[in-house]
Amino acid sequence: KTNRGDTVGVLQLINEKNAKGAVVPFLKKDEPLVMHFANMAAVAIERAQMTRSMILRTIKMAELRDPKETGAHVNRVASYSVAIYEHWAGKRSVPHDVLEKNRDILRMAAMLHDVGKVAISDAILKKPARLDDAEREIMKQHTIMGARLFSEQYSEFDDASAVVALNHHEKWDGTGYPGHINPFDAKVLPGYENSDGSPRPKKGDEIPVFGRLVALADVYDALSSKRAYKERWEEAQVLEELKVSSGTHFDPEMVETFFACIDTIRNIAERYPDH
Repeated sequence: KTNRGDTVGVLQLINEKNAKGAVVPFLKKDEPLVMHFANMAAVAIERAQMTRSMILRTIKMAELRDPKETGAHVNRVASYSVAIYEHWAGKRSVPHDVLEKNRDILRMAAMLHDVGKVAISDAILKKPARLDDAEREIMKQHTIMGARLFSEQYSEFDDASAVVALNHHEKWDGTGYPGHINPFDAKVLPGYENSDGSPRPKKGDEIPVFGRLVALADVYDALSSKRAYKERWEEAQVLEELKVSSGTHFDPEMVETFFACIDTIRNIAERYPDH
């Protein structure tokens, strides 16, 4: 039980058997050790629940700020990302325990991909039309702001969330943003400055895998959804755009993997419809 007395789990212990096959009963002296183990498990479960609750509150905060960051949208992007990752990892024979751990981390990190938009003004976030060039440059800062929220990096989840927030607008051909920059001090990384002092964009394998995954999932969902400045694209048009963008916007291997699990992608879209 938790400190509040809530039951969060049940610990089942199986009696051992002696050499003759008879069940060996537990002794009274075993109880303190079992209780200690159960209490440790309860604390771990409670902390995990608190972490998830805080993440969901953060997502809700982003949704309140940006009308596009709906629960359905973030659930779709996260689920698409996980589906692509599972297929990609399976082809690469990633060990099952590593796949399981990364899948759970990726799901939560992908849900927070646009959390940096909480630092962008409502005039830009809620503009019912396309942004102009100046507004677009301000909007680009959400990648850096999002990564900065995880500057403490106490866990693998923090690391992954910073990676996803910072890199989900990078492009395979090196035309994305924000590029080689330290999000925690907004300084260009040494050796990656353009002639004008701006950061050089990342390209190819310089973009972390989680960033490449979420980039594809996010664009697919954006094109498949209605926005203030655009109508929803038909599926055939969306899929053709992804094919055309393979090798430019997106990692070709990720695009190939996306199409290999297209039925799963469609099922996810049906599971989390916009209302």
